[in-house]
Amino acid sequence: MMASLFSRSKPLLVSLLIVTVFLLAAVLVQVNGDSMVPSLADNQIALVLRQSEIERFDIVVIKDSKKPSKRVIKRIIGLPGDELSYKEDQLFINNQPVSEPFLVEIKEALAKDSLLTENIEKIKIPENSYFVLGDNRKISLDSRLTGAVHEDMIIGEAKFTLWPPRKIR
Repeated sequence: MMASLFSRSKPLLVSLLIVTVFLLAAVLVQVNGDSMVPSLADNQIALVLRQSEIERFDIVVIKDSKKPSKRVIKRIIGLPGDELSYKEDQLFINNQPVSEPFLVEIKEALAKDSLLTENIEKIKIPENSYFVLGDNRKISLDSRLTGAVHEDMIIGEAKFTLWPPRKIR
């Protein structure tokens, strides 16, 4: 009888295990605002992996330093120890020009002779910290104003969007 009970509840136990592992490893986050347009739109839902290794240009979810219960979504631009600057909309990391292909669409929509990212003097990113920017630089509240983000404030990497269905990536 015990074996029969176990065999009938096995699918339920496996399902509970999968859900538990998922909840420990990932979280769903709703995008709030337009600071990541065109990459992410307001109200999209992203799957965020908590234990992902953070790399340059990853989109990450961060705890807001002023309201820890609030979440913000931005793109990693500068890594710990990097020296970065912008001059005439060109990103330089450690004095080398770096392209930002995810900004092509929004830059094309700008008025002629308009900059998406205003000039930024050289900034040295502290150890254990990251420089983050929104893709919609004209309206994004990011490291330009709030400073570098300590690694402890990063919840994880937004790997996939799940909603709305037409914008799944």
